[in-house]
Amino acid sequence: MQDLNIINSIIEARYKTGKPAMSQKLEKQHERLIAYSGAREDAVDAPRSKLFAKGGPITKARAIINNFGTYIRKKGMPVPDKVGWTFQKVDEVDSIQEEFDKQRDDLDHLFEEIRDRYDSLKNEGEKRLGTLRDEVQYPAVEDFLSEFEFGLRWSGTSTNISETNVLGAVSKETAARIRSSQQTTADTLKEAHGHLVLDAVKEMSGVVEALLEGKRLRQERLDKLAKASEEIHRKNWLQLPELTTLVGTLRDLTVDTSEIPTVELRREHAKKIDSARAKAEETLAALGV
Repeated sequence: MQDLNIINSIIEARYKTGKPAMSQKLEKQHERLIAYSGAREDAVDAPRSKLFAKGGPITKARAIINNFGTYIRKKGMPVPDKVGWTFQKVDEVDSIQEEFDKQRDDLDHLFEEIRDRYDSLKNEGEKRLGTLRDEVQYPAVEDFLSEFEFGLRWSGTSTNISETNVLGAVSKETAARIRSSQQTTADTLKEAHGHLVLDAVKEMSGVVEALLEGKRLRQERLDKLAKASEEIHRKNWLQLPELTTLVGTLRDLTVDTSEIPTVELRREHAKKIDSARAKAEETLAALGV
């Protein structure tokens, strides 16, 4: 029942995005390149033109969309096999929605600025292209803006159905199917937790490589183990003991470069990390990864 209560405190969020193209193929240049070089047409890609200069409202609008994606992924965990979806804690929903609404307002203001300045932004882009501008066709402003998409919606998991309410009123067959779905959701959450372990394994592999082959060992490389530890500690929502153990292990393996100044000490530390990595890999199959 405790696992069910934990799972019922989790919700799915779908962050849906879209951004207009910022470049176009230069088909005539491609034809000239093929004719000049004798290359096959499918052997060389067409060069691309940049439609707009960096900076300004278009760049800021794209940054809002990209940055919120980073924000919501850090808050939660990706739902396996569902692109754009993340698991989130219910008690984080208000703050996430508030941040989304704020960014939505900022984005709308930028859209108005793009409308007002579109002709000048387009003219600036054309000047930068020189004579290549004749090969480029800019979209109308509303067509351009329609390519932006910035949406967030929430969906409860099947685990929000408990035997105390719905299942008592349905047939045994349907109840069994719902319980099967309940287990599937739990397994999916475990798989999401497993990806935290997989990320930690990758970080450990990188640190081992740096210890054994790197001429200059940077502290930032070792500190990534501490960051992985904190990430797992914060997102071990199911309170899985394997992850709790890994958190402690990663913390112990995070040392200062001054503690391992020689090749021998670095090799010894690499062996410790490699051993921890092997144990972490053993848990991946159990978590569905």
